[in-house]
Amino acid sequence: MAAIPCQAGRLLNRCPNLSQHSCQYCGRNFCPAHGYFVEADEAVCARSRCRTRHDDLVRHMAYLGRAEQLNRVGLCGREGCNRPHQFQCSLCRAHFCEPHLSERRYPFSDGRSLLERWVSACAHCWDRRKIWQAR
Repeated sequence: MAAIPCQAGRLLNRCPNLSQHSCQYCGRNFCPAHGYFVEADEAVCARSRCRTRHDDLVRHMAYLGRAEQLNRVGLCGREGCNRPHQFQCSLCRAHFCEPHLSERRYPFSDGRSLLERWVSACAHCWDRRKIWQAR
């Protein structure tokens, strides 16, 4: 197997080290010096966009855990809201009361084109689109 160089840095100023991981978000190879998070089969490079996505995913999993706890007792998934849940977020699948969901046109990728579809989205999922839709 051929050694793969680290892809951190600019074209004329690349890291001279050999890579040991491949980023799960951008696919670039990186050495331990240019890693942000490496655990088991997860690897995230130190690029700003990849770090942001990793951190968002950690926050999102905590958010979903709390929303599921509230949903189990019949409450809206929004922290601090004591209303019963009625509707489901199209994106995270947690349940919320009507004031905490909005009907919005959400962009979805369909191969090479970008389509917008109507979804019921909680504020948390709506804000996350900026991180995951960035190119």
